[in-house]
Amino acid sequence: MFRWIVILSCLLAALIGLALGVMNPNPVTVSLPGWAFEMPLGSLLMLTFALGLVCGLVLYLLFFRLPARLGRRRAGPADQGRLPERHG
Repeated sequence: MFRWIVILSCLLAALIGLALGVMNPNPVTVSLPGWAFEMPLGSLLMLTFALGLVCGLVLYLLFFRLPARLGRRRAGPADQGRLPERHG
């Protein structure tokens, strides 16, 4: 089941990328300090989306996933399966 979801997701992403490429074939120039490059607008949109996705995943790992793993490691293996005691 998971394999089919991955295959359908990849096909959907390919179709969206193809649609963006066909609908936006005009070349655009990106000028940055020190260098400039030219590429089709559809490719630039997909590249920007991919870079945003990678940056978002890296920030998620740094701010949420890594601190949670470090917190579990500090608690120790004996404390992981035990519920906290209630006083009162």
